[in-house]
Amino acid sequence: MRKALRACIVVGISLALFVIVAPPLVETYSAAYTGVHRGALLTAPQKDVSVDAGSPAFAAGLRTGDTLGCMSLGNSEALFPIYGSPKYAPMPIRVCARRSGTMRDFSFVPQQGPPAVSIYGSPVLAAVRVAVFFAFLAMGCALVILRPGLMTWLFWGYCLGNIPFGVAATVLWTWPPAAFALIATFSSVANAFGFSFLLLFALVIPGNRVPAGWRGYLFWITCAVSAGIFALGFYNSAHAATLITILRDPLRVNFQTGMTYSVVLITLLRLATMHREERARLSWLGFGIIVGVIFNQIRFGEATGFFTTGILTIVMPISLMYAILWRHVIDVRFVISRAVVYGALTSLLVVVIGLVDWATSAYLSQLRLALAIDAVVTIGLALGLHRISGAIEDSVDFLIYRKKHEAERYLKRLARTLLRAQREETIDRAVVRDPYDKLELTLAALFHRTASSYVAASAAGWDVPASFEFQQEHDLIRFLATERRLIHISDLHGHVASEFGAAGASTAVAVPIFEGDDLSGFTVYGLHRDGTKLDPDECDTLEALCDTAAQAYVRVENLRLRALVEGPLPLATWADEREGRSV
Repeated sequence: MRKALRACIVVGISLALFVIVAPPLVETYSAAYTGVHRGALLTAPQKDVSVDAGSPAFAAGLRTGDTLGCMSLGNSEALFPIYGSPKYAPMPIRVCARRSGTMRDFSFVPQQGPPAVSIYGSPVLAAVRVAVFFAFLAMGCALVILRPGLMTWLFWGYCLGNIPFGVAATVLWTWPPAAFALIATFSSVANAFGFSFLLLFALVIPGNRVPAGWRGYLFWITCAVSAGIFALGFYNSAHAATLITILRDPLRVNFQTGMTYSVVLITLLRLATMHREERARLSWLGFGIIVGVIFNQIRFGEATGFFTTGILTIVMPISLMYAILWRHVIDVRFVISRAVVYGALTSLLVVVIGLVDWATSAYLSQLRLALAIDAVVTIGLALGLHRISGAIEDSVDFLIYRKKHEAERYLKRLARTLLRAQREETIDRAVVRDPYDKLELTLAALFHRTASSYVAASAAGWDVPASFEFQQEHDLIRFLATERRLIHISDLHGHVASEFGAAGASTAVAVPIFEGDDLSGFTVYGLHRDGTKLDPDECDTLEALCDTAAQAYVRVENLRLRALVEGPLPLATWADEREGRSV
C-alpha cells in the first residue's frame, strides 16, 4: 500500500509537470505581436516601455513612456517574454498604465506574427532536450519507487528542479491567470531550490542516510538555510508582477549562485577524499554535476548565454544516467529494467486503448457496440501483456546489460559442471579464476579451514600474505557461519575491511562454503575493475556458484574415501549409482 501511494505521488507530480512543460518546447506556433517593448530595466520591465506606432497596443491607446501595471503573470509573459516570442492567441491582454499621474485601463488583442523560432535553435535540439528531461525524470521516479531512501528522494527533488519551464512559459501564457500563476510560482521555486537538493545529494552519495562528521553538520545547515530562503522566495514569487522579476530577484540569484559554488566545491572535496575504488565509481557522477551546474549558472547569469549553453544542460542528466545505470552508483540494475518494462507496457496499453476509443467513437458512435468493444480490448490487452511482461523484461535486461548477462549465464553453466569435477583444484579454479575473469573483478580469493583457522588456498588479483588468516572467533567467520549466505563486507564492523585493506585487498562480498553444518571455507570477491559495485543478480550468481562448489567438494571427498576403501571407482559407475541404477 505504501509503495503504491509513493508511486502515485512521484509519478503523478512528475507526469503532470512533464505534460504541462514538454509540448510547448517542441511546438511550432505563430508569434504574437503586441508592439510593446521592455525598457532598460530588466528587473522591472513594466517601467519605461516603448510602443510601436500602428501596433495593437498603440491602437488601444498605450504610448511610449507609459508605466504599465495591473498585469497578471500570463499577460506580463505575453508582453515581456523571458525567452523567444510569445505564442499568438486571440486573447485580450489587460493592463493599466500611468501617464502624467493618471492611471488608465487598457485592453487589446495581439496580432498574429511570423512563425516563432525555437529557442534551442532547431526542433531537433528541442526534441533532444525533452527526451533527456523525460528520461531524467523517469529515472528519478523509478529510484524513489523501487529504491526508496534519502538519497533517491533528494535525486528526485533535483529532477523536479530541472524543469525547463522558462521556455515553455511563452506558450503557456494563454492559460487562465490563476493556473498560470500557480505553475509559474511552483516552477520558479522548484528550479531555484533544485540546487539545494543537489547539494544535499552530493553530501549523502553513496550512502542512504544523513552522513556523519562534517558532512552531517553541513547537511543540516543547508536544510536550515534552504528552508528560510524557500519561505522568503515563495512569498516573493507569489507577489511578483512578472516572471522576469522572479528570475532576477536578488535573493534568488544570490542563493542560486551560492548553491552552485557549494555544489562544485563539495563535489570536488568528496572526490578528493574518497577511496580510489569509490572515486572511480563516482567520477562520472562528479563530472556531470560540475559541468551541469556550471552551464546552468552561465545560462541564467547572462540572457545571451542561453542560446549557446542551454542545450548543453543535457550534459548533466546524461552523465548522471550513465553513472547510475552503468557505473552502479545506485544498485538499480533490475530496478531500471523493470521500470522500462512497466513504462513500455503502460504506454502501449494507453496508446492502444486510446486508438480503440477514437475508432469506436469515430465510426461506431451511432451503435451500442463501442463500450463493449472497449471492454473486450482492455481485458484482452491486460491478459496478453501479463503473459509477455516476463519476456519483455528479459529482453530489456539483456540489451542493456548484455556483457554482464553473458558472464552470469556462463557462471551458471559452470556451476552445473562442478558436480562432475574429480579434483579439488578444479573447483578452486571455478570459484576464483572464472568469476575474476568473467565479471572483471579486482580480486577473488578462496579460504579453506585448517585445524584452527582459515587460510588462503587460491587467489586471483591479490597476492595474499602468508601470515594472513582468520581465526574461528573472527567476526567474519561467525557471521558467515550463522547467516549462511552472502555478506557485504561493508555491513560488518569497520575493522574487517581494514584488515583486508592492510593486506592489500579491497573486498566487496564474502560467500560461505558449507560442509553440512560446518563452515569449511569461504570466498571473497572485490568490486568490478572499473570501480562499480556487484549488483544483486551478480551476487546471486556467485552465491549459487559457491553453493554448488560446496556440494562438489563433498563429492570429491566421498570419491577419495571410496577409493581408499574399494579402489578407484569409474566416473560412469558413480553417475549410474547416483541415478539409482544398479551396476
